Amino acid sequence: MKKILSMFLIFVLAFASLPSMLIKAESPSGKKGTLTIHKFEQEPAGSPALQEGNSTGVEIPKGAKPLAGVVYQIKQVESFGTITNDGKIVKEDIKPVNGVPIEVETNADGIAFFDDLPLGRYEVKEISGPPHVNIDPKTYKVDIPMTSEDGKVLTYDVKIYPKNETKRGAVELTKVGVKNQALKGVQFSLFKEDGTELEKGLETDGDGKIRIGNLAYGKYYFLETKARDGYVLDPKKYEFFIKESGAINEDGTVKAGEVVKVDVKNYEEPTIDKKINGDLNNLPINTKTDYNYDIKTLIPEDIKDYKNYVVTDVLDSRLEIQGTPVVKIDGKVVDASVVEVVVDGQKVTATVKDFSKLDNKREFHLQIKSQIRSDVETGVEIPNTATINFKNKDDVTGEKETKPVIVTPTTGSITLTKVDGKDGKKLEGAEFALQDKDGNPVKIDGKAVVGTSDKDGVITWNKLPYGEYRIVETKAPTYEKEDGTTGSYQQLREAIRVTVDADHKAITLTVENNKSGWILPSTGGIGTILFTVLGLVLMMAAAFVFFRKKATNN
Repeated sequence: MKKILSMFLIFVLAFASLPSMLIKAESPSGKKGTLTIHKFEQEPAGSPALQEGNSTGVEIPKGAKPLAGVVYQIKQVESFGTITNDGKIVKEDIKPVNGVPIEVETNADGIAFFDDLPLGRYEVKEISGPPHVNIDPKTYKVDIPMTSEDGKVLTYDVKIYPKNETKRGAVELTKVGVKNQALKGVQFSLFKEDGTELEKGLETDGDGKIRIGNLAYGKYYFLETKARDGYVLDPKKYEFFIKESGAINEDGTVKAGEVVKVDVKNYEEPTIDKKINGDLNNLPINTKTDYNYDIKTLIPEDIKDYKNYVVTDVLDSRLEIQGTPVVKIDGKVVDASVVEVVVDGQKVTATVKDFSKLDNKREFHLQIKSQIRSDVETGVEIPNTATINFKNKDDVTGEKETKPVIVTPTTGSITLTKVDGKDGKKLEGAEFALQDKDGNPVKIDGKAVVGTSDKDGVITWNKLPYGEYRIVETKAPTYEKEDGTTGSYQQLREAIRVTVDADHKAITLTVENNKSGWILPSTGGIGTILFTVLGLVLMMAAAFVFFRKKATNN
């Protein structure tokens, strides 16, 4: 009986200690674990930043790539001690601890391995990483060992699969011109730092904007490929750096993160225009008469940084420069220290010497006084142009030529036909002189303009400058009388006034003359005797009256 009782007590004690023995088998004293971090990079909007796993791993998202160079730090914050059993309560001994941080950098396969880790809870966080990915700022906690999601497996070799998003940023280019006005229609290409062209034909909108998103981390530059009409093409590379993720909406509002701003200003290219006497494109003008060529340029805003600015005018050989050309800046004459003017034969050059004096100015005005030579063919147009050559601070060069302006030597002609006013017979031998409107003799090529009617009664004067004239008859024609003597036609009592102009280039006049109405007898003929007799009779009558009156008085 005693033997049976002893056996029973031994059996009871053995079963009473069984739970404690089973739990200790689950967590033997001195057990340690490992943590393997498999680091991947992926495009934005991918999987969650951190996935837990076990020894069998997890499914890696398509497109994710192992990421080297990420430094992870783990730190134990709680320890898992032995499981105790007082017969009533079985519990795990968990204590807070302040572990020593451990840092490991992912290798080429994106793996950071931590081994010989005491059981417990660890904080896991990214310390640093490659610049082209976003560093996860969160701190995660991992238990070693880790219980599977279904609660059936306890893993001492823990694996986690965090993923970092590749940085994708956005850029906004703003293009402005004069007075910072937005420039529409300017074209750019986008390049990577190494010169690889990513996009071309990018064109600024109505606000002068170009917006591009989804740009990977890295350096880029914009290059202008087509300028707006009237502007100088900008050859500079406008570089920018996508350092952080960001997104931009079509209206320019920031959708997320950081948007890089690139500001580009274009400057107007110089313009040049040529006129005659201020605002004329065509001028009919007399030879040897002064007129002005007015060459004007629009001074660009960045003129102070220019390296070259030259206006050139080569006058036609049929023209003559009068005096010294002058340059005005905004209406004020400047000297050679600012703009140097050189006349070399028919060539006039105006070269800017002090660009600082043109800063904030708007108009460059070269004025050349000229005449048409006297020996040129009349009625033939003489065109003339001017050019500007420039080089700006970016070594962009250009040359522009004006549209031609035209001067035409204006000459006319006067044709007189002298006829008998009674029968229309052509009268030869009438002499005329041409005067200006004030009565001064007109000279062509240094000679007074006069003429004598030919057998057809005609006088013709050519190469007459436009103007008002007086035609004066200096000698009337003569004719043969019936008795064989010579008679004279009446001489014109007044000058004939005419105007030669564009509407009256060839004036044709018929001048009628009448024979003189006072007929004088020949000297020594009967007429002379008759007048002599009459004179004597009158004298005798006068004497008779005188003496008779005297006698009566006595």
